[in-house]
Amino acid sequence: MSNDKPVRIPSERYPDVTYQRVPSLESFSQEPQDEAEIHLLDYWRIIVARRWTIYAIATTVVLVTMIATFKQTPIYQATTSIQIDRENPNILSFKDVYALESQTDDTLQTQYKVLSSRTLARRVIETLKLTEMQEFAPKEPGLLALYQKKLEDLIASGRNENGQEPDNLRRAIDAYLKRLEVSPVRQARLVNVSFESKNPLLAATIVNTHAAQFKEQNLQYKFDATQDASGFLQERLVGLQSKLENAEDRLQEYSQRNKILFTEEGKDTSTDNLKQLEQEFIRAQTERFQKESMDNIAQSGDTDALPQLTNNQLFSNLTTRLAELRRDESQLAVTFGPEYPSRKRIRGQIEEIDRTLKDEKARVVQGIQAEYKTALQREKLLSKALEDQKDEVNRIKQEIIQYNILKREVDSLRALYDGLLMRLKEAEISAGLKASNVRVVDRAETPNIPVSPRKSINLLLSLLGGLALGIAVAFFQEYMDSSIKSSDDITRHLKIATLGMIPKLQSLTGSRKYGYAYGHSQTLEKLPEGNKGIELITHASPHSLMAEAYRSVRTSLLLSAADHPPHSFIVTSALPSEGKTVTAVNMAISLTQTGSKVILIDGDMRKPRLHNVFGLNGGPGLSGFLSGSATLKDVIYPTEVPNLFVLPCGLLPPNPAELILSDRLRQMVHVLRNYFDFVILDSPPLLNVSDARILSLACEASMLVIKASATSRYVAKRAIDDLAASSGRVLGTVLNDVDVRVSSSGYQSYYTSKYSYGGYGSYGAYGNQRGDRKSQNS
Repeated sequence: MSNDKPVRIPSERYPDVTYQRVPSLESFSQEPQDEAEIHLLDYWRIIVARRWTIYAIATTVVLVTMIATFKQTPIYQATTSIQIDRENPNILSFKDVYALESQTDDTLQTQYKVLSSRTLARRVIETLKLTEMQEFAPKEPGLLALYQKKLEDLIASGRNENGQEPDNLRRAIDAYLKRLEVSPVRQARLVNVSFESKNPLLAATIVNTHAAQFKEQNLQYKFDATQDASGFLQERLVGLQSKLENAEDRLQEYSQRNKILFTEEGKDTSTDNLKQLEQEFIRAQTERFQKESMDNIAQSGDTDALPQLTNNQLFSNLTTRLAELRRDESQLAVTFGPEYPSRKRIRGQIEEIDRTLKDEKARVVQGIQAEYKTALQREKLLSKALEDQKDEVNRIKQEIIQYNILKREVDSLRALYDGLLMRLKEAEISAGLKASNVRVVDRAETPNIPVSPRKSINLLLSLLGGLALGIAVAFFQEYMDSSIKSSDDITRHLKIATLGMIPKLQSLTGSRKYGYAYGHSQTLEKLPEGNKGIELITHASPHSLMAEAYRSVRTSLLLSAADHPPHSFIVTSALPSEGKTVTAVNMAISLTQTGSKVILIDGDMRKPRLHNVFGLNGGPGLSGFLSGSATLKDVIYPTEVPNLFVLPCGLLPPNPAELILSDRLRQMVHVLRNYFDFVILDSPPLLNVSDARILSLACEASMLVIKASATSRYVAKRAIDDLAASSGRVLGTVLNDVDVRVSSSGYQSYYTSKYSYGGYGSYGAYGNQRGDRKSQNS
């Protein structure tokens, strides 16, 4: 595109200099693109820009906090550690009347509440007589407090008679509990009890007394519980003993009346007799079966099979002897006849043994029959006795049912009586025990360091809070601030080109004094004394960053048009004190450094300044020429700057607007353009008077100076509209007095790099080359 090609300015003053064309004014007439995304660096720039607000607010907050902190009375805190163990249920078995149960979490929470209870606080206050101390004495109430107190007394009249706390004690307890802190230790059966007081010794004394009273109160609760249990048991035992005696009497009477007997083990004797008869009857019946079988054998004639004969020794011996005799007779019969004496004798013996065996058999059979009859008779008797005993047992069982009812009543009353008696003895023993599950682990010592006020923490928090408040106010100010701060604001809100940005000298030097300016070698160059230090900085310190900024504006001016730059233009501003005069002077000086011949006209005939800048007091000026009292040659003065001439204001006219409306002004500018390369007019502010718009008619273009962070965008917009309506051509704006430390434009990195990192060496060489060319041209 043609706009991107380098252009050569058609002037013999610049034979070897080509410039890259800058965007034309029309390119800024379009709608701006979407705003860039906010970067964290933008927030930092706001903080730096509003640093004095942040410093002031933070310092104020810190000072107020410091004064309030050092005026506070030191508060000391004493702490004691208490161990709350589980109750041991094995010491006593008396659990139902006074439960010695193991401590659960709920029980521990109950103990923590007891530690901070009003009852315990009252015990400590009364023990130490804290109501008599000044620290716990009630303060003098105000009018509203007196009215509330009267109202409370009217509503709760007679509360002291009902056991309520007196007013002074109630207020003392309230003050006591506010200073008391109970802090359980996690995963342990320990609790820390702390108390705050102005007196460190009193704080330690109170918290130790609080722990002692808590332990004493715990023991008192146990003693009161056992005493109540003992009284209750004694009352119950008296009535229970009478009931037990009556029940035993009824049982004994019923047992005697119904003849119910029991063994020592408590069993019924009739039932035992029945069991014995049953056993005897079974044995008799078994014996009768045996005897009957023997009798049947005997009755059958097979007596030899009877066990009584088989097992009879006499019968066995006789049978053996009989067999032997018969064998001997058989042997004799072989030899001798029947009448042989030996045979006769043996036969007599055989006959005698036969008779004896028969008699023995007969005796055994008779015995078996007698035993059978006896067994049968015994069985009958036992059977009758068994039936009678069964009838007796059935009768007794019916009576035992009622007996057992009476017996259970006696047993239950006796068990209850024995249990209550045992518990009564245990309660009496418990009342005398002094064992407690509460133990003081660490007694509180007198504190040496106060816990309040925490000066370092308060100051740190005040600093952080002050900084946070200051930053918030800074961002609010930034939100409410409509001033122009950067070239981006000019493009976004004014839709006009920015010719350049002039940094604030203080932001480059880091000093509030304008006596020095940094040069290209990062060394301080001495500036002229007085106001000339800033107005002539481009001449006095040509290698400084300030001079380079004005040269950058000069370059933008020369490249502002495709064919040739404007040779006559005014430098104005919307409001006073925006730096238009300083900008006009330094622009003129920077143009002379290119070899151009420049004339600077002071068009501000209300508050002129150029005569002071160049020391031209007393001579005629623009007012004299326009009024016809002086010629043009008489009002043009050379300056110490080569190729720079000044046309001062001269005497202040009573009617400056009428003078500049005359044709002589336009004719003067037209004539001066024939003798000078550039004609620059320093004009009054646009919005204060109409002089600037009139002066712009005599020039080719206008240049608007805007003071950064001071001029509102609405004011600047109105000024640009006024210039465009009068002259039609506005070159652009110069953003003056820019703090490069907080500027959001690219000038920040440009100037900061030269200033902070020593990267300006190449520019120093460039400045030396300019100096060489300047010396050659002169």
